[in-house]
Amino acid sequence: MDLSRLSVAELNEMQAEIAREITRRRKSEADSLVSEFRKRAAEIGLSVEDLVTGKTSQKRGKVAIKYRHPQDANLTWTGRGKRPRWVEAWIGGGGSLEQITI
Repeated sequence: MDLSRLSVAELNEMQAEIAREITRRRKSEADSLVSEFRKRAAEIGLSVEDLVTGKTSQKRGKVAIKYRHPQDANLTWTGRGKRPRWVEAWIGGGGSLEQITI
């Protein structure tokens, strides 16, 4: 294409058209890439967010209760994390974890 034959107005219009086409193509290519990433990530059980953050947010199942208060069945503990006050009180009163294990 011989640009030397075009007027300044025609060149400006061409430049604007090129900018619009570049923007449109970038968006189209980005959308295709995101779609492909989502599909590939889903194949291995991840999300795009997992890939970006480097974290795998796979949901874990609910942890089973391991300990129960002998007098109050509503007081339970899975054995994970800090001991609840009732467990500390039980142990402080001379009890053992084995006694309250389910």
